[in-house]
Amino acid sequence: MRQLIRRLSRVGDDSSSPPASPAKRRGGKPPEGHVPVHVGDGSDAERFLVRAELLGRPALAELLGRAAQEYGYDHQGPLRIPCSPAVFRRALASVAGDGC
Repeated sequence: MRQLIRRLSRVGDDSSSPPASPAKRRGGKPPEGHVPVHVGDGSDAERFLVRAELLGRPALAELLGRAAQEYGYDHQGPLRIPCSPAVFRRALASVAGDGC
């Protein structure tokens, strides 16, 4: 998991932006310092843009661990988190409450 976090943290940093926001646009390049994350499966799936620096925080690292177990580290394509969008939002809220 540390390998995944290191790879994603190279994206950059923009501390002035909110921790995450639902992505409104499809395709294109995410803003610098952000990683697109697909959360959920099927009709309830949502796409978020998350600041790369937050992926190492415990709440999000746990979800990344679940993703690694389900999809493996060599998964191609966007970062996918196998949980409901509501659970992901709660994890983001706990990270934002840590002073981010």
